[in-house]
Amino acid sequence: MENTSIILKEKLDKSLKFLPNPSNVLKSKSATMEIFHKVARQADIFPQISNYKSALGGVQPLISAKNKFLDTFFTEYVKHLGLRQNIIQPALSARDYGFAVLEVTEYTEFEGMTVPAKLELCPPEFFTFDRERKLRLKTNSNPEGIPVFETYPGKYILLQNNATLTNPWGVGLLDVAYWIAVGLNGNFEFMLQFAEDDGRDKWIGYYPPDSTEDVITDLLHKILNLRNNGVAAVPKGMEVEPKPMTGRSSSNDLYKNIDEMLRRKVEKLWTGTDLTMQVEGKGGYSSSSNGLMIREDALQEGLDLIQQATIELFKIIAYLNNLPEVPSVTIQLPKSLNKTIAETDKIYFDMGLKPTKELFLKRGYSEEDFTVDENKTPKTADFSDFSEEITPLLDSFEEYASRLKKKDSL
Repeated sequence: MENTSIILKEKLDKSLKFLPNPSNVLKSKSATMEIFHKVARQADIFPQISNYKSALGGVQPLISAKNKFLDTFFTEYVKHLGLRQNIIQPALSARDYGFAVLEVTEYTEFEGMTVPAKLELCPPEFFTFDRERKLRLKTNSNPEGIPVFETYPGKYILLQNNATLTNPWGVGLLDVAYWIAVGLNGNFEFMLQFAEDDGRDKWIGYYPPDSTEDVITDLLHKILNLRNNGVAAVPKGMEVEPKPMTGRSSSNDLYKNIDEMLRRKVEKLWTGTDLTMQVEGKGGYSSSSNGLMIREDALQEGLDLIQQATIELFKIIAYLNNLPEVPSVTIQLPKSLNKTIAETDKIYFDMGLKPTKELFLKRGYSEEDFTVDENKTPKTADFSDFSEEITPLLDSFEEYASRLKKKDSL
């Protein structure tokens, strides 16, 4: 009995060393994070992941260091490394799985310093977090996990998406999308069967108040036979009548609507908008405007992860070479303005507002691309062109209105 208690205590102590993953999917399926690899390969979800990563594939880091040599060194190193393959693509996986671990698999020398030459994304199922929220690597020879950063300094980078004090695992979109993927994989036969059962007419049977349970059960069987075969023998004193179901869609329409609804949910999860699903009808412009604002928030999550990965990479270089400074990093999007944003900015400028350096940085420019002329007097709004265009239209309208009055007087 004493030995049994010791064994149970040891197992309990080991289990308490790790924080459980809060994912309800993993709990209900008794699975590891490997199950999310299947979700990522689902035919409707995989394109969304690829499109999101492609949208951020052209970002560029703005590097600033007090030491001019380090400023130039890190700027040239990023160009040499290949940001897209080694940083951007693997870093954005943290948004899909909740966290991502990047491993430096190759080192090289660059301008006299030891630097990482290749970074690769590690399978998330290989890692866990202990009670102190420290990352541990699980191996067959060490089931308790190896403390990653203490054992392998300068080799790993940990990225977390919306992690909290109680949840170092972060929030993964593949976890949220799991049941949507299950629904998208649902077969057409099941949808048709559901539509048939949901849309068919209902039958109601009436029995005398003093009927026994056997009589009621017999009546239900007769109603079922009537629904399936069209004929049934009902004793005198009982009544059966159909209750037509109106307003139901066809089976094909139901399947199409369900499929589109699920794909819209996937679209919103990754991009924050479902505009690519072709907004139709009234309110399309309003939906587009709101969708663009939400999309900027979704892109910002990716920018934060890329910035975090770049800073951690620079920390590794500083550690390997005992550098006195880690430069600051700002990630900017490529220059991309839509017509609505450009027209809105012009209206504000014409009203007398002056553009600032921060506005140009938000629009994707770097500080080297522009200068702000503080001495330039801003223009006031000029609506003369608009007046010239609208005056002939007003004259035509007044002439048409006068003709209507003459017609009414007759």
